[in-house]
Amino acid sequence: MIRSLPRRVLALAACLALAPSAAFGQAEPVALPTTPAGHLAAGWMQQCRSHDVGAMTQWESANLSDDAAKRFPAELRARTDAEACTANSGFRVASITKSEPNAITLVMLGLTSGTWFEMSLVTTTAGKLDRLGTRPTLPPEAALPKDLSDAALASDVKQQVATLAQRGLFSGIVTVARGTQIIATASANYADRAKHTPITDSTRFTLGSMGKMFTAASIGQLVDQGKISFADTVGKFFPDYPNETIRRKATVGMLLSHTAGLGDFLSKRTPEMMKNGVKRAAEFMPLYDADAPLFPPGSGWSYSNAGLALAGAIVEQVSGEDYPDYIRKHIFAVAGMHASDPNNVPYAGPLLVTPYTKFTPQGPATDWQEAEHDIGSPAGGAISTAGDLVRFAVALRDGKLVSQGTFAEMVKPHGTVPTGDKYGYAMEISDTYGRTIVGHGGGFPGVSTHLYLILGSPYTVVILANQDPPADAYVASMVVAIVAEKAKLGK
Repeated sequence: MIRSLPRRVLALAACLALAPSAAFGQAEPVALPTTPAGHLAAGWMQQCRSHDVGAMTQWESANLSDDAAKRFPAELRARTDAEACTANSGFRVASITKSEPNAITLVMLGLTSGTWFEMSLVTTTAGKLDRLGTRPTLPPEAALPKDLSDAALASDVKQQVATLAQRGLFSGIVTVARGTQIIATASANYADRAKHTPITDSTRFTLGSMGKMFTAASIGQLVDQGKISFADTVGKFFPDYPNETIRRKATVGMLLSHTAGLGDFLSKRTPEMMKNGVKRAAEFMPLYDADAPLFPPGSGWSYSNAGLALAGAIVEQVSGEDYPDYIRKHIFAVAGMHASDPNNVPYAGPLLVTPYTKFTPQGPATDWQEAEHDIGSPAGGAISTAGDLVRFAVALRDGKLVSQGTFAEMVKPHGTVPTGDKYGYAMEISDTYGRTIVGHGGGFPGVSTHLYLILGSPYTVVILANQDPPADAYVASMVVAIVAEKAKLGK
């Protein structure tokens, strides 16, 4: 589930790939300012071009602040940075969007990958590196292909997937649909690398946090039935909930929007749970229900798997059905998702992918290895296929799962992420070339997924990968950008 990997590991790796136009690929580099922040940014990029982990480690050790080194040691930073640097053969600064003596924000382009980044770097008053991270950024609209036909899109998707797979950056499937019609799809690499099992439309992937949308839709159905309100407090359903603040002040809407102040519970799952699974969402409650809130409910935003798990327990309390049974009957069956499974008891069908990771307790590894298989919960981890997720998007958009009014409430901003992005009810919300795109991603060792719904249009994009993040993000930039542009221009 997303946020279950170290945040810096996700941030530094999370880059988006797009083959740049000649105008953008050949432009002269932008000179960095002679400020402490500019100096460090230039030094980092110089080390990045060397692809030398040892040199990067020395540079990180020499320039990190003591607090930054405690948060993420120099050696681990350097190994993570070097992998991203190698994948892109270094970077060129395309523009500077913010420049202060101790802070700088850059838009960068990978030298060989055509990858677009936004880098943010902050120094201490003493000029030491305090924070450095990258995040996906949209390619310039002028860099998009001029031909937006379905045929051109299908060709672009296949080329992008093949190129990224050849570089070892993607293993999975990408599907673009207009309504239920598949207009572009491509897959690469293997569901099982040892057996060379190909990835096809029938291949089943672990979704990670994408499954949070199933929980939000379940709550939405109960809202439509008048059995629950987004404004209801936790105490209405669990009068004996151990934490009084959560019981009295946290609402259902806050649980779905990560504004309730709850934290995580994934690392507290027992070996028995991971091996044998769980039957009910309520079984997870003892892992988090006594935790003090991170902030007063409604006063902040913090990504919370526990919040969605509690929302799933509320679904059980109100419906009288176990959460896994509820989503089988009321989400999967209604949407026609016959290849999907809650995965609350570890799924082991022959079409299930093997997850591959380079993340280890000791830091990034050199080679891919099989990751621990996740289990499902209301916070994520269900199993599905690209086709089933298209059907889910269509059923959600067309009012088959929840009413149009409830769907509108789900995709309305109810919280602001620290990056400035918006978040609804288990829905990530972004603006792409003037189009609103909603959906959710999932990131976990060996799991990198995303579902995008372009609002005001029939377009859906599904990206499923069985390797570490940011596999989905590498392919998302080009595909989602083109589809958003198609929607914008009515193509």
